[in-house]
Amino acid sequence: MREVRALVRAAWLTASSYRLGMVISVLGLAAVLLPLYFIANALQPTMQSSISPEARQYFAFVAIGAAVFSLISTCTTALPSALDGAIARGTFEVMLGTPARLKAICAGLMGYQLLWSLLRATILLAAAALLGARIVWHSVPAGVVVLALTMLSYAGVGLILSALILVFRTTGPLGAAFLTASMFLGGVYYPTHVIPSWIRELAAFFPLTYGLRALRQIVLLGAPLAAAARDIESLVLAAAISVSLGAFLFVAALRYARRAGTLASY
Repeated sequence: MREVRALVRAAWLTASSYRLGMVISVLGLAAVLLPLYFIANALQPTMQSSISPEARQYFAFVAIGAAVFSLISTCTTALPSALDGAIARGTFEVMLGTPARLKAICAGLMGYQLLWSLLRATILLAAAALLGARIVWHSVPAGVVVLALTMLSYAGVGLILSALILVFRTTGPLGAAFLTASMFLGGVYYPTHVIPSWIRELAAFFPLTYGLRALRQIVLLGAPLAAAARDIESLVLAAAISVSLGAFLFVAALRYARRAGTLASY
């Protein structure tokens, strides 16, 4: 845990030296939320029947979608990005030479970005609530469980992309393509059942589909966890598969990079 705190603190000191960037990052949330507020209120009569299985209010529907998508984006890209930077600076091989465990190094490398993303998502949802988004607050703890499973599923994808960084030094378009497909097929801005039938089945391959549907039912309709049991079971399965596969590929890629002696080269 000490190693994780040290790496998070180092990232914080670096980021805080660019205070203007941090301020712009927070104020930029207004550029996301305000258009959603006006557009969602204008589309409320049209979307009411479509979103009824998951929400009563379209603004709350899209606010949850935007906040969760920002979090899963961080879970997917934080470790590959940090790993790429550490290899370029020559610090990753040094970290591996310390007594720190590999899990702690990975957690520390992505820790700051994840905490910052959580803070921004919290501010976004709090501002949405102030603007009138109706959230069932006593159901939020149950919603956090669903959110954690969703983020864990995408953290597994981040491990797979990190393995590509170790071997090929790039992820190519895979990360962006997976997140884009998740956004369009996972129900960020509209429920998945309105997706055209010829492509709708593909939504089942993205954990965001199950996570958003369950999360909205719980925190926007006040449904119990049992009501979203099927989606939660799918999330548990997705998280188990993605993390197990990601960890296996990451360790295999690290062994390959060590044998090839490429950890210190960029």
